[in-house]
Amino acid sequence: MLHSTSDTRRVRRTPSRDRGGVIIVLTALLLVFLLGMIAFAVDLGMIANTRTELQMAADASAYAGAGALINGSAAAIAEAQSFYTKNKAGGALLNANTATIEVGVWDPNTKVFSLSNNQPNAVRVTSALLNQNMFFGGVLGKSKYDMNAKAVATYLPRDIVMVLDYSRSMCFDSSFDNIGLLSQATVEANMQKIWQDMGSPTYGTLTWTPKVRGTASTNNSNIINYFKLNNVAYPYPDGSWSEFVDFVQTDSAVNAAGYRNKYGMMTFLQYIQTWQSRATQTPGLHATSQQPLTALKDAVDVFLSYLTAHSTDDRVGFSMYSASDSTAILEQAMTKVYTNVSTKVRARQAGHYVGGTNISAGMTKGRLELQNNARVGAKKMMILMTDGEATLPSGNTTADKAAVITEANLAAAAKIPVVTITVGADADTALMQQVADITGGAYFQIPGGQSVAQVKAQLEAVFAQVAADRPLKLVQ
Repeated sequence: MLHSTSDTRRVRRTPSRDRGGVIIVLTALLLVFLLGMIAFAVDLGMIANTRTELQMAADASAYAGAGALINGSAAAIAEAQSFYTKNKAGGALLNANTATIEVGVWDPNTKVFSLSNNQPNAVRVTSALLNQNMFFGGVLGKSKYDMNAKAVATYLPRDIVMVLDYSRSMCFDSSFDNIGLLSQATVEANMQKIWQDMGSPTYGTLTWTPKVRGTASTNNSNIINYFKLNNVAYPYPDGSWSEFVDFVQTDSAVNAAGYRNKYGMMTFLQYIQTWQSRATQTPGLHATSQQPLTALKDAVDVFLSYLTAHSTDDRVGFSMYSASDSTAILEQAMTKVYTNVSTKVRARQAGHYVGGTNISAGMTKGRLELQNNARVGAKKMMILMTDGEATLPSGNTTADKAAVITEANLAAAAKIPVVTITVGADADTALMQQVADITGGAYFQIPGGQSVAQVKAQLEAVFAQVAADRPLKLVQ
């Protein structure tokens, strides 16, 4: 029998030496590509970081320059340049030659910056870093890069309401009421200045220096006849010679000054400022140098003059917490016509409507004016000044202070910072500090017991600082 057989064998194939060479080549190519990508990523990161640093330097420089515009264009450019060269970009301090710094006017409506030295309100910084070295860019055929940045900063227009104290105590530095804080000679000199402002009037035989007549029990007509006031009409709408006699015989401040039962123009001035202080009772006192009220008026004029000189585009309103209904009144809505504000501020006297101090009502008037009429994009601000404590609306100190805090919280909710100013030893400094803290404002204290000149100088310094402290904004 024939048999057929077949051998089944497994054959092992050995790798080709040619295929191994291909892998080595591909690996080398991929390695070059990966190294190129790493180099690209490193350079891209460096460029991005440099761009960020350069832009931050331009922003800081523009901010600094805009903040210094109050001192003129040259000062603004110098300040911007100083800030610019304190920054680094690309690992090195920036050189002043790499930035162009210009002053001009920013138009918020067209959003255009125009070069101008005529009342500029903005600073533009244009920065350029040219031919900067890359780390690995040469591998990809580009070893240099250029970088640019630009920033424009301006100050925001403000809408400001001044809430000012016109209570009767705003004449106390010119009355016997503050003899305990100021010397009697100082107070009497201040009073004599008011009398001179009034034209140095005399009635009957009254002289400036008071003269004694009778006692507290002396009949009023006896005194009136003695000083020949019986033939002289009382000069103002309210009050009388008989009431004047009663005042000199009974007033505690007159007694403390040593003028009980002494009659003259000095005690007459004390009488009209104490018992007849309203404008309807004794008109014209607003034109005299009642202190510290006149120092406040002068400080307001410094504030308004600054705004006028620097073309700030700010609007200013004026509220006073002394109104015929014992609350407060918005005497002047916000306006750019600062003379209107100054005129109203000057035309009011201590205790103009009422003698009390309704701080919360004054704040309400200011807040509502800002909430209802402030411009879009304008920075809202309230300036609150007082020389005393809240005595209204309830007459209860605790409740009246609580009303002020309620108003402060409402102002804070409306994003209205309140700059508070106290004048004199009788002012509620703790309350005003609290109002400033709640609203994110600032507090300034002018201590009591100072001369008129000192109070005036400090008030003017505060108002000048508030005027100059303008909010800045990066607009480009």
